[in-house]
Amino acid sequence: MSEIAEVEAIVSSKGQVTLPAAMRAKLGIKAGSHIHFELRGAELVIKPELPMSAYRGMLKGYDLGDIEPEKEPDREF
Repeated sequence: MSEIAEVEAIVSSKGQVTLPAAMRAKLGIKAGSHIHFELRGAELVIKPELPMSAYRGMLKGYDLGDIEPEKEPDREF
């Protein structure tokens, strides 16, 4: 798939814009996907929210040491 840099769209009377199919496919945006909108000066940036499954295994191979927090001693009442 070739690199898609810029596409023009028309905003509907309801404020809706259709994301081009090629861009949705490249970013993995499907029906029900959550996306974030960010204003950067005069630019609107649209970023897909990655599903939790995208993070699975990302720390594999790293020595995290003992990440279990130290337990608080029991309190006496």
